[in-house]
Amino acid sequence: MTILYDGSDFHGWQVQAKGRTVQGDIENALSIIYPGEIITLIGAGRTDAGVHALGQTANINLPLKFSSKKLMKALNGNLRKDVIIEQVEEVDEDFHARFSASAREYEYRIMKQVSPVARNYTAILKFKTNIKILKKCAKILLDRHDFTSFCKTSAEVDNKHCIIYFANWEESARLLIFRIKANRFLQHMVRYLVGTMLEVARGRYTVKDFKCLINNKETEAIVLRAPAQGLFLKKVYYNLNNDK
Repeated sequence: MTILYDGSDFHGWQVQAKGRTVQGDIENALSIIYPGEIITLIGAGRTDAGVHALGQTANINLPLKFSSKKLMKALNGNLRKDVIIEQVEEVDEDFHARFSASAREYEYRIMKQVSPVARNYTAILKFKTNIKILKKCAKILLDRHDFTSFCKTSAEVDNKHCIIYFANWEESARLLIFRIKANRFLQHMVRYLVGTMLEVARGRYTVKDFKCLINNKETEAIVLRAPAQGLFLKKVYYNLNNDK
């Protein structure tokens, strides 16, 4: 499944003991369509509370009760308006939404002025920044690094190495947009990167400080986490025949 959602009213992707989640909503819809089946939806990644998705993916093993098109229609008929299944495809049995992924792409959006319309979908820039410095920081991210300094300390992973394929800042009259593509991301990683790069671009830290944080060298600088609402999971990539 390819899934789009507005994360404003969700407590993240993953099912929790309390609070509405994207996974929980979709599993509930599936349980209506497939009563009596054990429903376990596997997502490509776990987005935090308030984070949005333009191309989250997930997979589930189901009996051949409906065609892909009819299943998508049935799901959307049982979901609220802030989440929609954009596409449903049949895949090989060994496909895994998380472990079969070859790369993921995120986008972070920042408004230069307060906007009541965009408040749930952008962070607000509260100080002047230097776009040239932001771009310098983005270039430092390219290639393989240990992002221990840029993830939640309790992250349950074997290692914290990620390969960054693309990272860049763009600026328009109203927006700053950060785009990044990597083989994997750690918990809160993009938000920590954005928050810290903004501190460099406003002059509180130096580019050298940022390099030290990336290389896990001693520095007085600390990472800062940007707000959740500006972050979008844009796309999950797979090495499949129909994946571009």
